[in-house]
Amino acid sequence: MKKFFVIAAIVMTLFFAKANTIQANDFAENTANSRIAASLYMLNDLGQRDVIALLKGQNVTGKPIRIMFRNLDIYGCGDCEAFTTKTKAGSLVIFINEIHKEAPLEAIACLIAHESQHHTMTNTKQEELRAWLKEVSTWNAFVRKDPTVAYSTHPLVKRENKIAKLNAKDNGKGGAIEQVIAQNPVYAALN
Repeated sequence: MKKFFVIAAIVMTLFFAKANTIQANDFAENTANSRIAASLYMLNDLGQRDVIALLKGQNVTGKPIRIMFRNLDIYGCGDCEAFTTKTKAGSLVIFINEIHKEAPLEAIACLIAHESQHHTMTNTKQEELRAWLKEVSTWNAFVRKDPTVAYSTHPLVKRENKIAKLNAKDNGKGGAIEQVIAQNPVYAALN
């Protein structure tokens, strides 16, 4: 009987070691950055399966979306939090402004959730509204899980709190956010 328990313990140890190895590489196709990977795990744990599916390749390109921090000034987008673009190879990449490298992981995860909605690259006000609503619903879910995340003074958290407050004005129907998008010169050229 003792021999059985020893064998069972070894098998269980090997099983869990293998499971942890697989888990550690789950987002290797999406990022090499540990903070971004941690944010992706948080999205997964929060139940954002639709976002994870898009990032893993269930998007218009059929390829995983890469995510990285980048100096967005070199693209003339230094004031942007993040943006999604298509590469010459036909895949998508999300660039998060490197000024947010030290932001709370939940806030980074919300930006990723937002940018994942741009996988269609249709560049419409409707797509932008969908992205903002995904971002705010993700933020609200994180805050429900741990209200202390909303107390950070990081600029990205301030953004999330501002969007959440804006969305609450019309009970989450998106009208207030839609107005902001319509009035923002950045989105003026969108259909």
